[in-house]
Amino acid sequence: MKGGRMPLADEPPPRFVIRDARRGDLEPLLRLSRILDSINLPTEREDMRRMIARSRRSFARTLGNRAHGAYVFVAEDRLTRRLAGGSMIIAKHGTPDSPHFYLEIGSDERYSRTLRKMFRHSYLHLHHSMDGPTEVGGLIVEPRLRRHPARLGTQLSFARFLYIAMHRSRFERDVIAEMKPPLNAKGENRFWQSYGARVTGLTFRQADKLSTKDKEFIPALFPNVPIYTCMLPPEVQQEIGTVGVETKGAVRLLEHVGLRFLNHIDPFDAGPYYGARIDEVTAVREASRVRLQPDSGGAPSRRKTHLIAIERRGFLAFRALGRRRGDVLHLAPAIFAALGLRPQTVATALPIP
Repeated sequence: MKGGRMPLADEPPPRFVIRDARRGDLEPLLRLSRILDSINLPTEREDMRRMIARSRRSFARTLGNRAHGAYVFVAEDRLTRRLAGGSMIIAKHGTPDSPHFYLEIGSDERYSRTLRKMFRHSYLHLHHSMDGPTEVGGLIVEPRLRRHPARLGTQLSFARFLYIAMHRSRFERDVIAEMKPPLNAKGENRFWQSYGARVTGLTFRQADKLSTKDKEFIPALFPNVPIYTCMLPPEVQQEIGTVGVETKGAVRLLEHVGLRFLNHIDPFDAGPYYGARIDEVTAVREASRVRLQPDSGGAPSRRKTHLIAIERRGFLAFRALGRRRGDVLHLAPAIFAALGLRPQTVATALPIP
């Protein structure tokens, strides 16, 4: 053993695997979505049931239109068979039936010669797209496992890009991610209270639930003229386009692979949209096809952490140390036994932090 690190052949098999959601995941996924109030994943039982059914059809490619695809991933603890988290991909966020609405942040300069004063004002302007991008979202991790050495948040986040790389033709040119904004001590969104609630007469929950089924009220009731942010309370102005403390780690992961703030925010809660061209996302570009082979021993310095995905009666991904040589990725023999893999199994691998 060199440098206090065990040989690759002695590495234990992964405790967690990432797989596609199944019918039996309904209750545990619902529990997680209600605890963490994740973006995209439903908090109502029937809505979650429909989402899982849609996901299963998406993975199986039995949907009539690829734009309707929604792919739900879950992290499963192999020791307890309990779910530890989830994430998802929405193949196309923005169609003629359900446009993608967002507020674009702009600026406007005003100058008075009489007063010799100049002001630079930020404003928000409502836009929409009926030919929208792919969206990644739904990232949730069981609170007690957020600091687990397996880095479940990283696995669940990167699994989405790994799947996109495996099935590039199912997704759009661009990808976006909506991030959760800060909330006040009561768990309420200040931007909605200062803006959306006043123009719709709805609570945030009412508007959010309605928008999943019918977005007509957004262009009908939201102002279609620039809204100057200086008209909003100072504490609301400061939070526009920012994220809560618990979301900063997810933002760092997205920035690591090339997504950037688009100067767009959600019209309900002012949470920022991050995005990029899919083919420029490093987690998509760096994914590659490999053959898996049991390791018989090699230089520890050549080991790298990978997220490895196979498709065998569904999607399965796991985090493991691997030693790459050409198109062969050498893994600990225990992984093959634990996951029922055979030598020369074809997989897609992505180096991850």
